[in-house]
Amino acid sequence: MATVLAAPLTNQLQVPFIETRKIYEIRERPSRMYNWTALLTSQLLAEIPWNIIGSSLFFLCWFWTVGFPNSRAGYTYLVYAVLFPLYYTSFAQAVASMVPSAELAALLFSVLFSFVLML
Repeated sequence: MATVLAAPLTNQLQVPFIETRKIYEIRERPSRMYNWTALLTSQLLAEIPWNIIGSSLFFLCWFWTVGFPNSRAGYTYLVYAVLFPLYYTSFAQAVASMVPSAELAALLFSVLFSFVLML
């Protein structure tokens, strides 16, 4: 069930990403102040602390209350609180960079992410 929370969280992530991309395309691309890769890198790096903080709070409330053993806590934290949030946010930003609007980004991400959850 924790992986299902990724879809609504990414819908909230894609809207500011697309708005920032619009500002880049209108103002920064014609002036050639910085490249598209600088925008993408800053967007990805800005999400990392928020991902780790939010998913760490989720992990602390979830792991021991369910009653899982302490021997697997480190690996579970690494996968569910560090790697998976980085994966779904970078995947959502990749989808959002391909489409013109937030509505289409949400639809396309839902379809593509359903394949990830089925595997």
